[in-house]
Amino acid sequence: MRFRTIRAAVATAGALVLTLAGAALGTAPANAASTGFEYEVTRNAGAYLDVPGTEIAFDAAAGERSYLWSRYFATEPVDALSAGDNIGNTFAVRCRNADGTALPTATEAGSYWAANLVPTIENKLTSALRWVFVAPAAGSYTCRLSIVSYSSIIVNGRTVTMRVPAGAELARQTYPVYTDISRWTLLAGSGTTVARGTTATTLGYTVTPTAGNRLSLYQDAALSTCAAGSSICSGGTEAYDGTVVETWVEAQPRNADGSLCGGPIAGPVSRWDITNAKHHQSAANTLTLTTAQLGGCTQVRTTLKVRNVDGNPVKIHDGYASGTIAATHGSAITYTV
Repeated sequence: MRFRTIRAAVATAGALVLTLAGAALGTAPANAASTGFEYEVTRNAGAYLDVPGTEIAFDAAAGERSYLWSRYFATEPVDALSAGDNIGNTFAVRCRNADGTALPTATEAGSYWAANLVPTIENKLTSALRWVFVAPAAGSYTCRLSIVSYSSIIVNGRTVTMRVPAGAELARQTYPVYTDISRWTLLAGSGTTVARGTTATTLGYTVTPTAGNRLSLYQDAALSTCAAGSSICSGGTEAYDGTVVETWVEAQPRNADGSLCGGPIAGPVSRWDITNAKHHQSAANTLTLTTAQLGGCTQVRTTLKVRNVDGNPVKIHDGYASGTIAATHGSAITYTV
C-alpha cells in the first residue's frame, strides 16, 4: 500500500481542539505579533528564531503553574513552492529568566510541535502548541513563541523565505502552587517504535483530582514515520510511502491503592497520514471528563495510545530537543465550569 495524500483537515481539527480547550479554561493574557515575521530557511535545523510581539513577561512564585498555548501560530512560504520542496518546521514555546538567561540546568523550558510543509498539497502549516511552565523559584520570567525551518533543498545558493503571518499569539493562564494541574514528559529512553498493526501504550501518569468538576487530559506525541533507510528509526521499506496512525487518550479510574475502579474511558481518536514527504507530525490529543464520570474513584491513570494502522513503523520521540524543550508530553488540569 502506498499513501499519496495528506489529510490536512486532521491537523486543523487538532488545532481547533486546542483552541477550545484553552477557551474552556478562561480568558488569558495574550500578546499578538503586530506584523508578519519573515525569516530564511536553513539547510539544517539551526537556532530558534523568536517571533516578535509574542513575548509574555510575568512574576511567579516558586512552583506556580502557567498553562501556555499558541493561537494562530502558522508559517507559509513567501513565494510559491513546487511539489517536492518540502520544508521542515519546528514551532516552540520557550521560557527563560526575565534577564534573558537560561533556566537552571535540567529545568524543562518549553515544548515543541513539528511537521513538514508539503507543497503543493498544503501552502500553510498551523501549529498546536500547549505546555505547562512550572516556576523553578520565585522570580521574573518571560515566555515566547519561536520557530525554525529547514530543508535539504537549501543548496547551490538557493534561498527560501518563510513568513509567520501577523496575529500569532501566546496565551497564558495562571494557577496557584497547589492547584490541580500536572505536567509530565516522556523521558529519554522511554520512546518506542510502533510496528504496523500494533498499538503502543505510553506517556502514563497518575492524576489525583481533589477539586473542581472537570478534568482535562492532554497527551501530545511527536511522531515520525520510519522511511526506508531512515537515520531516525529502522524497519521501513520501499513498499510503503509513510504511515497511517491513530492516537487517543485513555483514562483508567483507580482507587487510592492503585486497584482498578471501573473500566477505561477512551477519548476521541485522531487519524494522521504521515507520508514520507510529511516525515514527522506532532499529534495533539484531548480527553475532558466530568468528575462524576469517575464514579467516586479517587485517581485516574492516563495514557497515550498510538496505533499503527498501516505502513512503515512509526517512532514516538522521547526526551528533549536542544534547550530542554519537551517532545512528547502531557498535562492534566482540574477546574470548575
